[in-house]
Amino acid sequence: MRSPESRVRVLHVITSLTVGGAERLVVSAARGLSPDRFDHQICCLSERGPLADEAAAAGIPVFCIGTFPGLSHPVAFARLLALIRRARPRVVHTHLQAANLYGRLAAWLAQVPVLIATEHNVYVGKPRRYVVVERWLARETDVLIAVSENVRRFLAEQLGVPPATIRVVRNGAAAVAPSSARIAELRARLGPTGARRPVVATVASLTAKKGHAFLFEAVARLRAQNIACTLVLAGDGPERQRLQATAERLGLTEFVHFLGSVPDVGSVLAVADVIVLPSVVEGLPLALLEAMLAGKPVVATAVGGIPEVIVSGDNGLLVPPCDEAALTDAIARVLQSPEVGERIGTRGRCTVQQHFTEAAYLRSLEAIYTEAVQHAR
Repeated sequence: MRSPESRVRVLHVITSLTVGGAERLVVSAARGLSPDRFDHQICCLSERGPLADEAAAAGIPVFCIGTFPGLSHPVAFARLLALIRRARPRVVHTHLQAANLYGRLAAWLAQVPVLIATEHNVYVGKPRRYVVVERWLARETDVLIAVSENVRRFLAEQLGVPPATIRVVRNGAAAVAPSSARIAELRARLGPTGARRPVVATVASLTAKKGHAFLFEAVARLRAQNIACTLVLAGDGPERQRLQATAERLGLTEFVHFLGSVPDVGSVLAVADVIVLPSVVEGLPLALLEAMLAGKPVVATAVGGIPEVIVSGDNGLLVPPCDEAALTDAIARVLQSPEVGERIGTRGRCTVQQHFTEAAYLRSLEAIYTEAVQHAR
């Protein structure tokens, strides 16, 4: 291994390392890129989160600014600036909205040679002042990355830059080996009745943009059609109480299981008969790729980068967003026709194996880092 001085030090800045797609991709990059060429560190703006322990166990330093008194406060921002100056990275790579704003600004003030920002989502309704600052930051950023063509188009319009100036690096999935103990534990949580029914699962943070409420309505419609199923939600977030109330209102309490954050996504995929992503807006969800790689039939909304992966009827089923009736029909099609689920699941696995692997994602990042450092100002 090269000496620390000869390796490229990359500092990733992200809101936290809670369980989520962008967060797992950061840990994947830090662990997966050649340690002979790169020296990775991670800075969390708010909380560490469970993935921080996973990163630390792999020898990746993880720092945390902390929520007090809020990142927009001068004291918190000064902590971030001081941390970057102490770390002395050659590359600062920011992820998600808050880090893309504050992380890049602090890195620019610290005169970091290379600034890279990845936009993982589509953010609508940003305050005007944020957009003004981000348009300026775009001119000071060496590489802007979008996770899909859809995100690239949206970001280009929002920033007022040509789409060609934004690189597309699509997320990549690795096979998630399920733990037999975790699978048994999950089946026990579902109970004997819940485990016998077909399992409809979704893996996403419990936020309004993920569209869980429409999935609840679809499950209620399925029950009205005498199509039994158990709904499993892997993920947590601010909408949990509202969704629990929705389940009660729809008479679904005994059919819905809130698992909270699940580091071992493989166990959820293993027990699921169909994976549903009912998002209202999206970037390119890692959960989608992992489900397809596991050979699971996927029903998803045609938003964000999802139609760049799924050809409806071939390797998955697409429905319009916010359409409970279409969502109900697509789920019913899979549950009532196992041969359909098997066929699209098999085609989905082939799609990811050919185009959306973790190895391909890491190769793209490595090429960008190498090129950016060579042309650093």
